[in-house]
Amino acid sequence: MNTITAPRAIKKGEEFVIIPRKEYEEFLRAHKMNGKKYENIVVKHTIKVPKRHKKFYEELDKELTESLREYYAGKSYGPFDSINKLKMAA
Repeated sequence: MNTITAPRAIKKGEEFVIIPRKEYEEFLRAHKMNGKKYENIVVKHTIKVPKRHKKFYEELDKELTESLREYYAGKSYGPFDSINKLKMAA
C-alpha cells in the first residue's frame, strides 16, 4: 500500500486533491485553452474544392472558425434536458 504524507503547509479549510499525472496534464492543457490562445484558431479546408463551390466553403470556414473561438471562450450553452429549457435559454 502506498502512503502519502500531506505537507504541514496545507492549513485547515484548504483543499488538497490527489489526481493521476495524466489527468493533471489534461487539466493544464484545457486551462491554457481558456486563455487568449483560442483567438489563433483558423479553420481552412484541406481538400481541393471546385471553383464554383469555393465561396461556399470559404464562408463555411469563417463560420466554423468563429464557432470554435466562441466555444473555447466559454460562450456556449447546453446540453439541455428538454426543448423548453433550450427555448428559455435563447
